[in-house]
Amino acid sequence: KSQDSLEIISKFVYFKPSLVTAQGKRSSPGFTRASAAHALVTPFLDRLRDPDVSSSTMKKVKECLNRVAVGFSSNSSAKYDEVLPFVFATVAPFVHGKMVKSSGDEDADLENSDDEVEAPIQVSKSNRSNLAGGDSASNTKKEAFKAVAVVTWTPSNLGAAENQKSALDMKRKQKKALHRVTDGVAAPKLTGSSRHSPLRSARAKSLNNPANACAVIFGLNLLNSSLKRLKLDVSDEQLCAMADPYLPLLTHCVRFSSDNQAVILSLRCLGVLLRADLPSVPESARDLGPSILDHLAASGAASNTQSDIVQGCFKTLTLLISHQKFSSPANQNAIMPSFGDDAKTHISETLPLTADQMQALLSLLHSAVREYDHHNSTFGLVKAILSKRYMSSELYDLMDIILKLSVQSQKSTIRLQSSQIFLQYLMEYPMGKQRMDNHLHQIVLNIKYEYEEGRLSAIDLISSVIQKFPLPVLEGHSQFFFLPLVLQLVNDDSKKCKEAVADCISLLLQRLSTESVQALFGYAKRWSQSSGSDSLPMQRASAQLFGIFVDSRPDYVKRGSNASDLVSIVLDVMTKHIPFESESGWELLYHNLVCTEKLNKQMPSLLSANYEIWGALVKLLAYPHPWIMQVSSRIISGYLSSIDPEKMLRDGSESFIVQIPGCLYKIASNLCRQLDVEDIHFVESTSTLAIKTITWVFRAMKQHPGICYDDDLAKSNNENSGEEENSSGKAKDPCLWVMTRLSNIAKPRGNHRRESVFKCFAALSTSCDPEHLTPYLELMIDPVDRAIREASNKMNPDDQTENDPRIAIPKDVLQILEDTCGTEQFLQAFAKVNHKVREKRDKRKQEIASEAVHDPAAAAKRKIKTQHGKKERRKRKVDDKRAMHGSSKRRHS
Repeated sequence: KSQDSLEIISKFVYFKPSLVTAQGKRSSPGFTRASAAHALVTPFLDRLRDPDVSSSTMKKVKECLNRVAVGFSSNSSAKYDEVLPFVFATVAPFVHGKMVKSSGDEDADLENSDDEVEAPIQVSKSNRSNLAGGDSASNTKKEAFKAVAVVTWTPSNLGAAENQKSALDMKRKQKKALHRVTDGVAAPKLTGSSRHSPLRSARAKSLNNPANACAVIFGLNLLNSSLKRLKLDVSDEQLCAMADPYLPLLTHCVRFSSDNQAVILSLRCLGVLLRADLPSVPESARDLGPSILDHLAASGAASNTQSDIVQGCFKTLTLLISHQKFSSPANQNAIMPSFGDDAKTHISETLPLTADQMQALLSLLHSAVREYDHHNSTFGLVKAILSKRYMSSELYDLMDIILKLSVQSQKSTIRLQSSQIFLQYLMEYPMGKQRMDNHLHQIVLNIKYEYEEGRLSAIDLISSVIQKFPLPVLEGHSQFFFLPLVLQLVNDDSKKCKEAVADCISLLLQRLSTESVQALFGYAKRWSQSSGSDSLPMQRASAQLFGIFVDSRPDYVKRGSNASDLVSIVLDVMTKHIPFESESGWELLYHNLVCTEKLNKQMPSLLSANYEIWGALVKLLAYPHPWIMQVSSRIISGYLSSIDPEKMLRDGSESFIVQIPGCLYKIASNLCRQLDVEDIHFVESTSTLAIKTITWVFRAMKQHPGICYDDDLAKSNNENSGEEENSSGKAKDPCLWVMTRLSNIAKPRGNHRRESVFKCFAALSTSCDPEHLTPYLELMIDPVDRAIREASNKMNPDDQTENDPRIAIPKDVLQILEDTCGTEQFLQAFAKVNHKVREKRDKRKQEIASEAVHDPAAAAKRKIKTQHGKKERRKRKVDDKRAMHGSSKRRHS
């Protein structure tokens, strides 16, 4: 509870440490005035300064300071101008080991000269108490040296020191002599991690003292949380001046601290401060860069990028390398020398690391980039190095690894960042033709990678290269990109990859000049005219390319005879596939139809007068493959939507609908065939297009019945139709034939088929005049009413019919028909339909009754079948009741 109280008090006190200096001048003599922040922190810091503090006490003090830091971080009165001086004044004495000393200590230099000097052993406890001056606890080492010792260590009388100061000098000289190699291999060697820098161990010893580390972590925690909560305004010169002294302080912590938490907090604080243009950045970077490399090597950055220290080191190095103190317009535009002293000089000017240190860093990155977790900081560091245009053999090897990762990595973010990094390297770095060709060759080979995600990444990289490359360079490599992409377009099994390759080829054609496009178009024409057993893949590739050419370069297709050549090639393929006994070769026909659709969109006047193509498209509406049906329907529906059926003879007299006799009948017949399919072959998009086109055809037939049939079709219609209306002189009514055909399609069972016909009835009701639909109400009501009766008979009494689509959709259609044609007309037609249903039911009962006399065997079989059905129905009821009561056993038949 006391620790919670500390946190609460720290959160709500008035954080104004500068008050101690302003009020100290007005305080009474002998009294000390302190702010609330000092009053909270100072007792704990004084406890840490005690040399006899125990480890358990130190843990308690550390927890209390952490709570105080959390409270100060949430304090609304804590501002930058107060936090920065307070933290610096608190942490700096502990970081540099400059504790508060008594003014009466005259020989402080002597005490600090050798940390290993110990007071001599005293005679007894009482003697030590007398020499210490009673019960006083503030004895200095100087007083201890004046005490009489029981034993004085004297190795030899020869060379003995005259006094204690000369003995200390002799010991210091002996220690220095140990660091000097006197006899080559036979000389004694120092061991340990700090053998190369004795001064470093002295500084680290002070900083890594547990008490000092506890105080330092408190200050760094407060600084880090304040930098997170308060946004540092880099344009404020006063704040930057207050933040600048922190760079040497934090650099010192990174260099000499062995506490991981202190190092991590220092790196996080540096990550905020290095974003500002502070004056001491270049000076601190000389010590900070090598220290970070030491931490990376010690923490295993090559194989463990998940460590917080590794992540912090990478982020700090990224900020250091990309800092504006190490970049200038002159340095950025200059091409860096690769070898020799000039390269080292250039590195020292543009990078905070030496050439050897950069080499070591790149060696670490070779393994670090392969790690899947926490990769953002790693790739950010690579981008920062690339922005400096640093050149070395290790960097080129790293780029090869990056290129492999852009395809082989399992994470999409790594593939994306790898592609961006390699593209930046490819665009900005100077390289010879051989190296450039090798890189491009590897990029093109990557589109044949085994897995779809890798191929997509490689295709996206090629698209970026095509978009970013200078036009002269792209012109020289146009065929180098074009031919492999075409092969992948034909051979790839993935739909996404095919679409991406098509977009990539389209982008390439858009950037190339007309001369280059002409050469590539010549390849496609030659492939379309190939013959032989292996010609089908080449023809299929040319058909896909023709569609891409029309989409990406319509200006080139319109030039000369290119468009007419395309039309003749497409028409020839359609003509060969018109007698469609089977679906063989449908892919070639499909791609040619797609090309026709794009031609009609880009150049509608080119195809409007070509009646052979339109006649072939009408016939292809009945092709067995659903893709062919869909694209044919899409082309015809798009063309018909631009013509008003009521003004067709006036505005569309040149249309193929008018010029080709019986074309409307053929379209309606083939579209009804598209609706009359089993549920397993049903395609929603094809059905929607068929409904839309049938609605337009019905309106056109009603306005212009004379152009619907030719003589042969009218004759076949009269011969094949079994309806009484047709035999009584109404065979020339094409709308009656369409309604009869739709009604017959909806009568057999099939949810999707019936739903499509019902939607067609609803579309006709909303788009046609009521007087046009009233004569056909019976034909529309009959299948709808049949579907409702059949669905109701199959449902249980407890089921809700309102939510069942088998009943809800037909009822909605009946309501639409009633609203369109009027209630009176609807009820009359509905009564006639019910009367016919009753007549058919009675007739069927009479036939069953007479069957017992005329055919007793058939009647017996019917009776046995009926009894078996009743038996099975009783079993199902029993099983349903058992399931309702929780029983899982079923009756055995």
